[in-house]
Amino acid sequence: MTVLLDERHRAVLEATGHGLVLGGPGSGKTTLALLKAVKRIDEGLRPGEGVLFLSFSRAAVARIADAIKDKVPSGKRSGLAMQTFHSFFWGILQTHAHLLHAPKQLSIVLPHDERAMRNGIERGDPGWEDWEEVRLRLFHQQGRVCFDLFAPLTAELLTRAKRIRERVASRYPLILVDEAQDTGTEQWACMEALAAKSQVICLADLDQLIFDHLPILLLPSLSVVYNRR
Repeated sequence: MTVLLDERHRAVLEATGHGLVLGGPGSGKTTLALLKAVKRIDEGLRPGEGVLFLSFSRAAVARIADAIKDKVPSGKRSGLAMQTFHSFFWGILQTHAHLLHAPKQLSIVLPHDERAMRNGIERGDPGWEDWEEVRLRLFHQQGRVCFDLFAPLTAELLTRAKRIRERVASRYPLILVDEAQDTGTEQWACMEALAAKSQVICLADLDQLIFDHLPILLLPSLSVVYNRR
């Protein structure tokens, strides 16, 4: 992977703390993230460790997977893991949700089933708070988990359980958050919990900002180390 590096690229590659990489489509955020991942792999990973790419959408994960095939040597790809936030959270919940007083066996309530169960009620409608109580009962009593609960339940686990938080963070010493502007408050709460042990690099296009909290920089010591328009 041959890339002409300037001072901003090197700042990302050499950074040991958390960082925010800003840029629009085609600005090279993904390529830079892959360079960062390869550098971390070259520095040495212990057994069981890896570099984690997280994104909100399957399309973004597929795009990263294609980029890895083109730009990362085959011998280093095993050190990379790519997941959506939902799949990442689901793996944690499957293992540890019993600590939140849920059954050990969990199942997912698919979105179309959830819509039918709540009779078309949407957030902000009368009756939404009642539905929130119902879906929590489904989780605690039956182990059935609605998609919207993946993030808040995982955030609760990671915030309350130091051992789980440290175990997840030790597995991924470097976490790269793609399309970070698409993530919500609960996803950020999970990243904030893991940031005590893992280095977190966020990739974002603020022109596509959905939530208004990203510029507040919730992660400790998060700084803009690359900004290309």
